[in-house]
Amino acid sequence: MYTRRTALTALGLGTAALLAACSSKSSESSATASASAPEPSASASATASVSPTAEATTTIEPGPSMKGEVVLADYSSTGTFEPGTKEHKAVNVAIPVEPAKLRENSVEGLHAFIAYWQATLNYLLLTGDGARFTNIDHTGDYSTVAEFFQSMYASETGWVIGSERPMVLSLTADRPTKDTRTGYYTWATEMVIDGAEGAGVYSKTNDRVQPLTEVFKYPGKPVAGQIVAHYQDGTWRMVRRAPGTASASPVPSLSPSASAEGSASAEATTASAEASAQ
Repeated sequence: MYTRRTALTALGLGTAALLAACSSKSSESSATASASAPEPSASASATASVSPTAEATTTIEPGPSMKGEVVLADYSSTGTFEPGTKEHKAVNVAIPVEPAKLRENSVEGLHAFIAYWQATLNYLLLTGDGARFTNIDHTGDYSTVAEFFQSMYASETGWVIGSERPMVLSLTADRPTKDTRTGYYTWATEMVIDGAEGAGVYSKTNDRVQPLTEVFKYPGKPVAGQIVAHYQDGTWRMVRRAPGTASASPVPSLSPSASAEGSASAEATTASAEASAQ
């Protein structure tokens, strides 16, 4: 049974799965991943079944380079940002604003989608408000992670401190490749987790801070991966996250887990998170 305590106990696993799923190096083909990716409707399932194959033709559409760090252009600010501390959560976290090209069927639209996706994920990590992220992340791959942070913030038992951008995503190719048979785009990425001194997750329950790099099991260097997406029903949809190379074992708990109940809950949530990440 999922509880707030379970979320904190299994936080290390859940966020490790996030790092792995979001930007880990994969040797699998787009065919395998795209065919197995969950889709939200019957039409989406039909599209996914026509997944890329090794023989599929791929092209790179001409246009300016978009290589580099992904940054959302527009935010709604309510004041000067103050990072979280042991005394309080982050204050005046800027709210991501949907880019004008977010739902445009173009490479520029895909870039806008990736930027907004990353921004809403960081907003979730800093505030516990996952409404924008879950609205844009159609696959639901990160529902467990979203629940972890939403529960942690709602119960006021923990929050992210010392960071304004916990996750930074970069595109390592000038343009994405496109499978001309299916319309699937693939874009190489790298992810970095904020390793600054003091950046971490604070547990109010036992008054300790766990560095973000430990929570996310970050190896200390950019983690290579790729995003596969396609345009459907007037919006972009990510259909694949590269499987992880990061360890799936839990990191030290952010809440007490010595009791049999806590251990059982952690094991149950571990199995659930592993299933979600696959």
